[in-house]
Amino acid sequence: MFSQRSLCSEAPSKDDEYPPLPEYTPGSEENQAKELFIVQAKGLPWSCTAEDIMSFFSECRIRGGVNGVHILYNKYGKPSGQAFIELEHEEDVGKALDQHRHYPRDRLIEVREVTNKDAEAILKASKERVETDTVVRLRGLPYSCTEGDIIRFFSGLDVVEDGVTIILNRRGKSSGDAFVEFATKAMAEKALKKDREILGNRYIEIFPAMKSAIPSQNRSWQNDRVFTPRAEDPPLRNTAVTKNVIHMRGLPFDAKAEDIVKFFAPVRLMKVVVEFGPEGKPTGEAEAYFKTHEDAVLAMS
Repeated sequence: MFSQRSLCSEAPSKDDEYPPLPEYTPGSEENQAKELFIVQAKGLPWSCTAEDIMSFFSECRIRGGVNGVHILYNKYGKPSGQAFIELEHEEDVGKALDQHRHYPRDRLIEVREVTNKDAEAILKASKERVETDTVVRLRGLPYSCTEGDIIRFFSGLDVVEDGVTIILNRRGKSSGDAFVEFATKAMAEKALKKDREILGNRYIEIFPAMKSAIPSQNRSWQNDRVFTPRAEDPPLRNTAVTKNVIHMRGLPFDAKAEDIVKFFAPVRLMKVVVEFGPEGKPTGEAEAYFKTHEDAVLAMS
């Protein structure tokens, strides 16, 4: 049994005082708490934006919102299908890892945890692969954005004459991407620091690009591939006057016209046009042509 004295709450005598606690050292391994929680996602669609990644990891608390999402680009300034995501807590890492090998938009996404050191090394290697040039690429522009808006956005930096190239899609409308050429490499490097700043009502992604990557806007889209599902349906000679058209975005880059035909089955298609960019790679967009307005409406369902 406990003695009566053991239950008393008397203050300890001077001789019984506790020894002082060891001095806290912030840099010691025992006391230093892990502050950075980072996961790497691989296999992302090339058209994937920071908002898309936040939506994919919607169950996780991403540190700094879109500023905590770092998309990697290849030496041509195009998305590589990889990204680093900074998370708030270790619990968020577990939730992010639950998304490993999931299939958004029919693509297999791989997710793994990485250390801050590993992330910095991969980011550094990615930046070193981008050749130094006087050109930057913008992504996420408002569709109403003009050359003047872009020049004002880079106020204080010398953009060369006719140095703004807004990329148009095959319908002649803005795609939300643009290239900007500056007078010097130093100015291009300063332009990169405006990454994630707001233009209009949207934040803009800015990354290095090569001058050779700027497409000629005068080129015809001869890379678009036309597919006619049935031999008895001749190709449409003037597709511009056809109103029974559905334009699709966000397609898997390996999607074929036959896949689109199967997707809309049993609705009958007259023709499928798969869009390819200046370098001969699919853009993730396509158009499906239907014989009647009723078929197009049924396909939209």
